[in-house]
Amino acid sequence: MTSSPLRPRAIPSRVPSAARNSCRPVVTGSRRGRTVLASVGLVAVLGLTACGAGGGNDDAASSGASGSGTAGAQQDRPNPDATPTVKVAPAADAGMVNPADPVVVSTDAGELADVSVTATGSGTRAEGALNEDRTEWRSSAPLEFGETYTVAYTARNGSHTTADRTAFSTVDAAHEADVSFDVKDGQTYGVWQVVELTFSEPVTEKDAVEKAVTVDGAHEKGRFRWYSDRKLRFRPEKPWAPNSTVKVSANILGTDLGNGMIGNGNKTVSFKTGAEQRAYVDNDTKTLVAYVNGKKTGSWPVTLGNPEWPSTTGKKVILEQAASYEFKASSLHLEPGDPHYYPPFDATNVSRLTWSGEFIHQALPSAWPLLGVANVSHGCVGMPPEGAAYIFKTFRPGDMVEVVNTDYPQANPDDGYGDWNIPFEHYSDEDWHGNW
Repeated sequence: MTSSPLRPRAIPSRVPSAARNSCRPVVTGSRRGRTVLASVGLVAVLGLTACGAGGGNDDAASSGASGSGTAGAQQDRPNPDATPTVKVAPAADAGMVNPADPVVVSTDAGELADVSVTATGSGTRAEGALNEDRTEWRSSAPLEFGETYTVAYTARNGSHTTADRTAFSTVDAAHEADVSFDVKDGQTYGVWQVVELTFSEPVTEKDAVEKAVTVDGAHEKGRFRWYSDRKLRFRPEKPWAPNSTVKVSANILGTDLGNGMIGNGNKTVSFKTGAEQRAYVDNDTKTLVAYVNGKKTGSWPVTLGNPEWPSTTGKKVILEQAASYEFKASSLHLEPGDPHYYPPFDATNVSRLTWSGEFIHQALPSAWPLLGVANVSHGCVGMPPEGAAYIFKTFRPGDMVEVVNTDYPQANPDDGYGDWNIPFEHYSDEDWHGNW
């Protein structure tokens, strides 16, 4: 198993917050990098405009119009000797154009001899094609953000020619928004893994975003839950099927997220699930019992949080693991002389259960005589060496650890993946509150 550094987070030193019930808090910091973008209104310009012809005799014709960008050549076609009128969308000099919207150039007479749409900055030419009768050209791929595009065209009808160029600009960088996932492509997780999407900008058009997210996997039902305007989670009604593949797609390119923010790209990730693995930690018996695919594979005595730092109850999903991790009492605002102070030490075979600092780990040798007898930790599940090694080597992120009978509430569901403590029928109700 490959281990990665665990991320610390600071927590308050007193209850009632579940964050304080930890062996080792997490220092304040961002779990993910986010692009901070300004939030201003988006001007969506979808009108079409006719562009003037070049100079000289019968070819010097121009007109202005707005419409859908489709040609009228097949219906009520003008006199075959008429000078072509060309319509372009987006309109000339339009700004803040959504890069996902197509560029459409059409003529009402004759045919389009040439069309080009070119980015001024990069020099990239937009992809596109003419229809069968060459009366309409339409782009076939999204444009670039923060670019100015020049549309050049030539239309001919008999001896008459209309040629001109217009320009427009797309949504700038200050109005882009992106998304990241909590799962990595190709990796294997436990069947209780929750899918989390984090947006770089606040989302107010939440229905549109949910429609843009698809989850394909071995599950029958699933629901979304927003924990903030930036954090969206998805969980199935029941755990993912063991040894299966889950594909998550966020097709937000061009999606209006609200407040003038536009999704700047689509992202897809696929992950695999392993065996169905879970552990039960019972404070009454002070034991941890492990199960793999429903079969009991081990039982060990444990110590839980002491009365001043009790362990939270409920279903908790392993977030990350490390072979070694440093614990410091100072991160709990404990100084030498405090009865709860402990010298810094490197915990062994660590599996994180909450972001605020509850872990499964190997207990210090001084606590071994108390395993199965008394609670002496700061909220963690302390185990004998062989038990902690088994959990670290066999279990993985996404596996379930359920703690019962501590007579203390659950951790907040977003302090880790406490989503499984929420009844499925209430999962999408952000106002529903459980035992936390």
